[in-house]
Amino acid sequence: MSYTLTLPQFNATFSKSLPQTMTLLIAGGRAPQTFWLQEAAVNKDIWCADHGIDACIAASLIPHHLIGDGDSASSNGWAWSKAHHIPTEEFSPLKDLTDTQLALQKIKDNYESTFVIFTGVWGGRFDHAFSNIYSLQGFCDKNFSGCAADDKEVLLLLQGNSHVSISFSLLPESISLLPLAPSCTGVSIDGVYWPLDKVKLNATLPYAISNKLANYSKQIKVSLTAGTIGIYCQWNEKELRL
Repeated sequence: MSYTLTLPQFNATFSKSLPQTMTLLIAGGRAPQTFWLQEAAVNKDIWCADHGIDACIAASLIPHHLIGDGDSASSNGWAWSKAHHIPTEEFSPLKDLTDTQLALQKIKDNYESTFVIFTGVWGGRFDHAFSNIYSLQGFCDKNFSGCAADDKEVLLLLQGNSHVSISFSLLPESISLLPLAPSCTGVSIDGVYWPLDKVKLNATLPYAISNKLANYSKQIKVSLTAGTIGIYCQWNEKELRL
């Protein structure tokens, strides 16, 4: 039983145990840096949603599954997938669900439980990022959980009466708490310049943004009693490795 999620930028230790299986889902947004993707993929099942297959090719990773309508992946990506006999499910572009939503559904069909590291989420259009984040939130339940992450941006989901401690190996430029439920209560954060102590955050007034690590701090702790909080961390190219 594990309580810790390890990504290249940090270790996050949750108060609730994580699923034993880890899955990496690569979508068609901004591709993560190759070194980050290769490190994040270690000991994980890899799923691709359409254009995510091109990020796999760039990082020399062979995914377990490819799902999509083929409207964003390169023609070479689909040909490469077939040449490597990767299980592929191709859908018509005339569909209601996005490729990512279909991939999340298929992951639920294939696992009793898993933690999804969802990358290729950021960059590009806001409506795509919005759909991806709320689709990930809808995916999470008793047996399934996840985060949205790449080398520049990470969003950890913290749900219900729980807490998480995050120890950074790469100092973030900014830290924000985003209420993803209408109301989040008992929200606290320490280790930052502007701490919070058991406050209420409403989705209609998300003010707890653009925070920073306190002087000499390398760790933060976030907790809440009810609701869903997105813990958003952002890095730039000038950050200092510890």
